[in-house]
Amino acid sequence: MNLNKKIILVLDTSAFLAKYHLQISKPDIEIYTTTSVVNEVRDKENREALNIGLSIGRVKIVEPNSNVKNIVLDKARRIGEKISLSSTDLDIAGLAYMLKDQGKVVVITDDYSLQNLLYHLGISFKPLRTHGIERPRKYIVYCKACGYVSRDRDEEFCPICGAKLVRRKQFS
Repeated sequence: MNLNKKIILVLDTSAFLAKYHLQISKPDIEIYTTTSVVNEVRDKENREALNIGLSIGRVKIVEPNSNVKNIVLDKARRIGEKISLSSTDLDIAGLAYMLKDQGKVVVITDDYSLQNLLYHLGISFKPLRTHGIERPRKYIVYCKACGYVSRDRDEEFCPICGAKLVRRKQFS
């Protein structure tokens, strides 16, 4: 085990709203995020705090490549989380997955669906204002109106009745 492996934090929007990046004092910890996260930080106070982190080089903006995004999207589909994840969530998971060979990656997020995806990808996470998920889950996507169960994990609407598909915990 390499004890000198660097620590990489990937921050979701909730971490910037908590100004977490300004609380990290260890210079050997690298902080990353994506453009989509930056775009979600809109209020003046948090935008200024984010801009401080960017201007001093404390926070780096990196985008996951398309190959990694496809891997993450496929995993989200297989565990039934795609329906609950935003494109920003998928970007964060993709960035963490892309960086995982460069050090110990920890994603800072309060999003339960993102945490579940990260668990299934083998990536550590740390919640800030929530307890976080206690155990991983898998879901099925189905129609509450007519009972149709989707096999196409990209479907959003029922092909039989047109109702919006929802997810349900998959029981073993």
